Amino acid sequence: MATGIVLAGGESRRFGSPKAFAERDGRLFWERAHEALRAGGCEHVVISARTEHAGRFGGADVVTDLPEFSGAGPLAGIYTTMKVREADEFTVLPCDMPGIGPMEVRKLITLADPDADVTAVRTKDHPIPLFSVWNGTLAERIGEALAQGEHGVMPFLASVETEWIDARELNPDLSIFKNLNTPNEQ
Repeated sequence: MATGIVLAGGESRRFGSPKAFAERDGRLFWERAHEALRAGGCEHVVISARTEHAGRFGGADVVTDLPEFSGAGPLAGIYTTMKVREADEFTVLPCDMPGIGPMEVRKLITLADPDADVTAVRTKDHPIPLFSVWNGTLAERIGEALAQGEHGVMPFLASVETEWIDARELNPDLSIFKNLNTPNEQ
């Protein structure tokens, strides 16, 4: 089974406050993502968070970036989690996509290509690279990319075998895949 990674370490500059602690329907964004991963088939869920927020996740398993890649974006969060919590595969969900629930996670895990390095989601017009399943053997390759100054997820995905799934296979309502960047988008 997969280990889930909730990406909750962003700077949230446009949002104005940490997105992980924003609320939708009475639940914090990080709680929604954690539950989606857990109920969607992940046997264990890890929160990748900023050091200053690590104690705010109600007893959940929290990791912060390894010092050499601290603040290097979501790729560093994925890498750190892979290095400190071994698993065969990791299902990644950013906390700022609160519309994604267990059904979409379950379908993604089911449809993930076991031969691909990463299986990610896309709409016709946009990739959704951080709602994805990553092979647990990728840690060293991610570490090499980070060490060379490559912090972008899309360039990394272009350098490995990435399978893209049409978001409509997970849910025909594409609005659930929206990444929220400002509070008024909720």
